[in-house]
Amino acid sequence: MAYSERIMDEAIAWHLGLGEAGSEEWRTFVAWLEADPAHQDAYDDLVMADADAAEALASVPAPIRRKPNIIQATPRVWIKRSGWGGGMLAAAAAAWLAILPLATPSSELYAVSTQPGMQHLLTLADGTKVRLNGDTQVTLDHKNPRYASVDRGEAMFEVVHHADHPFEVKVNGMTLRDVGTTFNVRRDAGMFVVAVAEGSVLFQPDREAVSLTPGMALAIQDGTGKVELRRIQATAIGSWSQGRLEYRNIPLADVAGDVARSTGAKVRVTDPMAHQPFTGTLRTDRSADEVVRSFAQLVDGQLRRDGPGWVISPKSAGAS
Repeated sequence: MAYSERIMDEAIAWHLGLGEAGSEEWRTFVAWLEADPAHQDAYDDLVMADADAAEALASVPAPIRRKPNIIQATPRVWIKRSGWGGGMLAAAAAAWLAILPLATPSSELYAVSTQPGMQHLLTLADGTKVRLNGDTQVTLDHKNPRYASVDRGEAMFEVVHHADHPFEVKVNGMTLRDVGTTFNVRRDAGMFVVAVAEGSVLFQPDREAVSLTPGMALAIQDGTGKVELRRIQATAIGSWSQGRLEYRNIPLADVAGDVARSTGAKVRVTDPMAHQPFTGTLRTDRSADEVVRSFAQLVDGQLRRDGPGWVISPKSAGAS
C-alpha cells in the first residue's frame, strides 16, 4: 500500500521514541497503527529497513574500546499481523535490549525488558526458551546461556537438559536450579513465586534444596523469609503465554495484577473484594478493555473508570 511522506515521518518519530515510551505512549502508538492500514505498512517497511542496516553494520569489525561503556541497542518493534485486535497487537511488540559489559571477563550480561501488555520470546544459545510476560525484565549472559536472573515481572522457562551443566535462575538473591523442565517465575509486589509445569526444580540447591515437581509452587514474601508450598494445576502454569489466565482460589488483587501485566490495562480491586478468592479462567486474546470487563462480570463486581485505568468494587459499595 502506498503511503505519504507525512505518514513515514510519523512512523520514524514513533520508531525513535518507543525506547523511552511509557504505557500511555504504547497505547497511543497502537491506536496510531490501527487508525490506517498505511500506518502499519509504513512502520513495517521502516523496521525492515532498520534491521537490514543493523545486519550490514554487524559485519563491520568493531573498534577496540579501552573502557567498557553501557551500550543500548536500537529499539525495534515487530508487529504481528493477526485478527486478535489492539490488545494482542501491543502484546506482539518486542522489548528494548540493554547490554551491560561487566569488569569480569567471564560474563557479558545484558537485560531484556517488556512494556505492560507485551510478550517477548527469547531462544538462548543452548536452545532454552524464555518467554517474558508484560512489564518484565530478565538479565542474561552472552557467555553463559545456562544463566538467567528475573529482575521483575514474570517469565516462563523451557529449559534444554544438560546433565553436566544445569540451568540456574536467580531471583532476589535466591537460586533455582533446573535439570530440564518447564517452569514459571513471578517476581512482583514483594512476592516471589516459582511454579513447575514439567520436570523438576531445586530451590536454593546449596541450602534448603527444596525439590519442586509438576503442579508444585513455592512462594516467598519479601522480608519474611517464610517459604509457602502450594499445589497448582500443572496445565494452568504459564497459561498467560497461551492467551488465558487460569486460577484456583487466588485473591482477586493478585488476579488484577496479572491482568495489568498481561494486557497493559491499569486495574485494581477495592476492599473487601481484593482478598476474595477467585477460581476461573480469563481469556486475554482480546483488547485490554474487553478483558477487564469480562473480569468484572466474572467476579460480579461494579466496574468504573479511574483516570486511565479501571476500578472493580462490590456492587453494593458503589464508587470508592
